[in-house]
Amino acid sequence: MVPQLIYSLLALTALHLLPGVAALDFGASQWIWTNEVSAGNAPIGARAFRKDFVPPLGKTPIQADIAITADNSFTLYVNGGQVGTGGDFTNAERFCAPLRSCLNVFAVTAVNEATTPNPAGLLVAIQITYSDGTTSTIVSDTTWRTSITIPAGYEQLSFDDNSWKPAIAEGAYGVAPWGQIPIPSAPPVLSLANSKWIWTNEVVNGNAPPGPRAFRRTYTPPTGQTATSATIIIAVDNEYSLYVNGVLVGSGNNFQVAQQYTVNLSPAPNVVFAVYAVNTLTVNNPAGILAAIEITSAECNCTSGAFVLTDGSWKSNTGTPIGFQLPGFDDSSWPAATAEGTYGVAPWGKPTVVPVSGPVNAIAGAPASATAA
Repeated sequence: MVPQLIYSLLALTALHLLPGVAALDFGASQWIWTNEVSAGNAPIGARAFRKDFVPPLGKTPIQADIAITADNSFTLYVNGGQVGTGGDFTNAERFCAPLRSCLNVFAVTAVNEATTPNPAGLLVAIQITYSDGTTSTIVSDTTWRTSITIPAGYEQLSFDDNSWKPAIAEGAYGVAPWGQIPIPSAPPVLSLANSKWIWTNEVVNGNAPPGPRAFRRTYTPPTGQTATSATIIIAVDNEYSLYVNGVLVGSGNNFQVAQQYTVNLSPAPNVVFAVYAVNTLTVNNPAGILAAIEITSAECNCTSGAFVLTDGSWKSNTGTPIGFQLPGFDDSSWPAATAEGTYGVAPWGKPTVVPVSGPVNAIAGAPASATAA
């Protein structure tokens, strides 16, 4: 057992040196769903998907590097354990999971959300790494099995899916209405393009009262993963100070120029992004925050990642309570931020992105920085 473990670890270390190992992408994947799709639309509701994987003779799988998205949301399981979730089909989530030496099962609960039939799809690419440092790829296609119900225990290795129907292929990666899907940790993918300008619920006819406001977004890594770094692009009308786990990361005062920061994270159960934002004029006028964040997590010997974008999942407050930027602050009573429009909307247009490094100072009135991220 011990020699085999040492050999496997050495092989995985050597994997980074192998020129033949390809980057994870959706190039060979297909959008799939159940056989309910008609004229490009599917009924609303949750559907189950499974893919069995048995390694080739003489091969010992070590881990799976998984890129996945679903229209509209998903929960991913590997060998019966929940690995992660996602709720933004315009961006992929990326997960890493250890594998068994024999049978492995990838299972997904995918949900089509709306009130009437609409497009639905699941897109997956999985890179399998073996103990000898070689890899193979599994993609979403018609070899996956589907169910229009969610049977109890369907994600478990012992579940019998022989009565399930094969998935149907809706089109190759890139097909409408989904187009190109960014995958975390595969540069250059981080962009503001899918983010929304947000503010408090005070916005009326595109204008908001002047003064400082507080915003928060908490990210919880999947079970077994630890967030190690975050790359953040942010622009604010009119000025801001940005905090990650209470630590001041940067400030800006020009909404036409977005700042890009990279932050190394200390181990913590959650990552809290907080913004002290100020609408600086003396009369009601446009105000907004636009941000895109890529979070990298480490597990096994590959990288997991997720995107956090400004949208209605952020919390907002018309005041700036003491300590609001700290991880332990209770924002459960805060209302959701108000989405004002997508990237490129007037009056903001498309900000230029400028990388920022070095010492930073908080804007006037913003909280002091904590000592560690």
